[in-house]
Amino acid sequence: MKSIRSACKSVALSTLLGKSYFKWHVKRQTAKASAERKRLWEEFQTENPNLADYNKPYCTPRQLVHKLTLEGLVVSDRAIAEEVIFRENYFRFKAYCIPFFNKNTDKFHTGTTFEDLHGLYCADQKLRDFLIPLLAQLEVRIRATVDNVVTSTTSDPFWHINTDYFKNFSDAERALSKAQQRFNQGQQEFVVHYRKRYFTNRSYDYRRTPPFWIISEIFTLEQLLSVCKSLNENCPTFSASAGQSKLETAAKPFGIASYSSLMTNLSCILELRNLCAHHSRLWNRNLKNPAGLKNKHSIKASHPNRLYSHLLMIRLACKAQGISDGIKPFMVNMFATVPVFSRDMANMGFPSDWENDTVWQ
Repeated sequence: MKSIRSACKSVALSTLLGKSYFKWHVKRQTAKASAERKRLWEEFQTENPNLADYNKPYCTPRQLVHKLTLEGLVVSDRAIAEEVIFRENYFRFKAYCIPFFNKNTDKFHTGTTFEDLHGLYCADQKLRDFLIPLLAQLEVRIRATVDNVVTSTTSDPFWHINTDYFKNFSDAERALSKAQQRFNQGQQEFVVHYRKRYFTNRSYDYRRTPPFWIISEIFTLEQLLSVCKSLNENCPTFSASAGQSKLETAAKPFGIASYSSLMTNLSCILELRNLCAHHSRLWNRNLKNPAGLKNKHSIKASHPNRLYSHLLMIRLACKAQGISDGIKPFMVNMFATVPVFSRDMANMGFPSDWENDTVWQ
């Protein structure tokens, strides 16, 4: 009996000691983690002495409109202004104020009205809505054209998993991996049909990957660009006797001489599409420089990295593809009906007599 009691006491003592050790260990680990976080914060603040902790309070739409009026903005109807700020987000709206705001005086230029800025905001939205269908058509046609050219040249529907055709397969591989995950989980009829019936014996790692013309329907535009721009124009399969890559055949239907220029413009289309799809400001924005525009128009853009050059790029591609773009009448109407839009025409890269350029005829 005594031995049983003794054993029970030993177990209880061991349990108590175990719990005590566990508590001590947790406390010690917590203290170490706290000390490490403190060290990391001190290191961060030492490396970034000019940064301040963001502690600006939330402001109501009424307070924000009042702030704008104190800064000199003319607001004729505060109720409407407050509704716009609430609905559209002050941070987004503020981006349209920048060219009309004098940082030296912290005041708006004399006579700037809320109606002007909101009209500009709405015009930019109309511009994005106008461009999306054109960009979508070009995306689909570039995708199909590249696949037709590469597949006919290689006689390989699975060219996208053949490393011999790529200069940097790692970029293409990442895009393919993401697309394959979506393909494996997709419920579209064509996806389910392929998964139930087929595989490819070209590569064990990519045994469930379909031909490019199927997997590309799953691609995002960014993934399409990653795969296509990674192709090696200098590999023997794509080399031509005249020293030009056979991939250039994919560029010419879009009014461009080289495949690299086509990829540059596809990256511009990606940037534009993302700005439009995510409702980001397009007006007065710096963009990537399109390629292949030299000698294609008679009146030079005032800023090659602004909107006008990209509209030229779209115009030339659409013209080569037989797509009716409607860009000129849309922009002429925009400048005529939104005065504040037209006042900033030069900053968007538009020459003063842009509509008389032969490219728009």
